[in-house]
Amino acid sequence: MSVVRRKNKLLVTTVAILVLLGVLGATSMNASAAFVSPTQLSEDEYEGEWVNLEGSVQNLETGGRTATFEVTDGNHSMTVVYEGTLPDTMAEGRIVVAKGQVEGDRLVAKQLSVRAHEGSERPDDTR
Repeated sequence: MSVVRRKNKLLVTTVAILVLLGVLGATSMNASAAFVSPTQLSEDEYEGEWVNLEGSVQNLETGGRTATFEVTDGNHSMTVVYEGTLPDTMAEGRIVVAKGQVEGDRLVAKQLSVRAHEGSERPDDTR
């Protein structure tokens, strides 16, 4: 009876370690995504790579749970497609970091972060 218990404990421990290693691997790959600007995306090859695209939101369009918008740095723009609930502070002109994968001429974002504000003045909509 104790041999069976030891084998079960060993099996459970092995499975737990493998799951933990898988989660750590996925997290570290996601965390290692480079911060890039639209200009950098236009100048280098990022096809299929995970990136953190940072810039100003332009041409925000929402429909259902899908949002499409441009992220610009003043020189170049990149189309971003995001499916999910938008952050409450998401708006035209706000600085956003869109984390996702580059697919052709667009970024398919899995996560969005909106900066609280730029500079020393708080935006009117956060007062």
